[in-house]
Amino acid sequence: MKHLKKFCIYFIAVFTIAELCGFTGLVIKEVDKGTFYNLATKEALDFCVQLGLAAFTSLIPYSLSVATFLVFWAMDREKWTSFFRTLAIGLVLVLPLSAMTYYYDWFVRPQMMVISVIKKVEMKQSYPQSLADKYGVSMEQILNKKPMSMSKTKLITQIDSLETSFQGDIDTCGLLLSILPDTLASKAYDSYRLKEIGVVYQYAVHPAANEDSLMFIAHSELYQHAIGAWETSNELQRHKQEYFGRTLNTGCIYIGYILFAFLGYLLRYKPIKKILAVFAILIVAAWIYREINSIVQGYAKKLNTESHQIVVDTYKEIDEIRESKQREMKTDTQL
Repeated sequence: MKHLKKFCIYFIAVFTIAELCGFTGLVIKEVDKGTFYNLATKEALDFCVQLGLAAFTSLIPYSLSVATFLVFWAMDREKWTSFFRTLAIGLVLVLPLSAMTYYYDWFVRPQMMVISVIKKVEMKQSYPQSLADKYGVSMEQILNKKPMSMSKTKLITQIDSLETSFQGDIDTCGLLLSILPDTLASKAYDSYRLKEIGVVYQYAVHPAANEDSLMFIAHSELYQHAIGAWETSNELQRHKQEYFGRTLNTGCIYIGYILFAFLGYLLRYKPIKKILAVFAILIVAAWIYREINSIVQGYAKKLNTESHQIVVDTYKEIDEIRESKQREMKTDTQL
């Protein structure tokens, strides 16, 4: 129980420091950018708290790593049985933390990100509210299509759907390529960068279609499916990155726990262990500080990108609705 108490004390202390560092760095960065220029103090703090909560679980693996290192470095017994016993005791803290992190990243953080993005858009005052109301477009409607706001089931389903669509485009590109003669096939293969998306190069030794049909296939049909494959590939990568991001923190908890347990324990055997320990602590502290700021600022950058994209998507959706209504009016006039 002595070691478990140390685990808890060190973790709480390091995590509190990490949160304060991340929150302070975030506030300074946003103040420098003029984010809070037209905001009341309460609204500015609310926004920072929301953004800080979005990065909440990302700080847990780093805090736990430092706490683990300190616990194992301070052990006064040298037998490996003591090491494994302490490692097992630490799981009493690690398992609940990992379960909480998994739940938070999959079910709570997406909601916090959505709230923060909407707040960011409102602060910029660039959302075309009057046009959006006129055409029935809302920020929530647009955000619902973004990976960061999707539920676990919807995200997995969307990844499966995109993979099926991508594979369909790849197969079609390969089929169309096999119809073309060597010259056209080679040119299209290089121009559309088909190799990069996994299309195997092939061509027809004796093309069955005439020259005009072959040109149409190369410049129209193959081009459309190649563009479709690239767009689907980009969307698929965005969704996979979101999936990876939601599972990363949970995995890092176990990796950091085991790695820093060994590091802290093995340093006790060195003749110059005190010097090494000081350097190790300084390196870890610098690494933690750098990671904390990069994590929190990374979330801030992501929110900024998403808020800008919401405005772009809003105008795009409004334009599509306008064009649709214009086509309907033309059709009615012709009738």
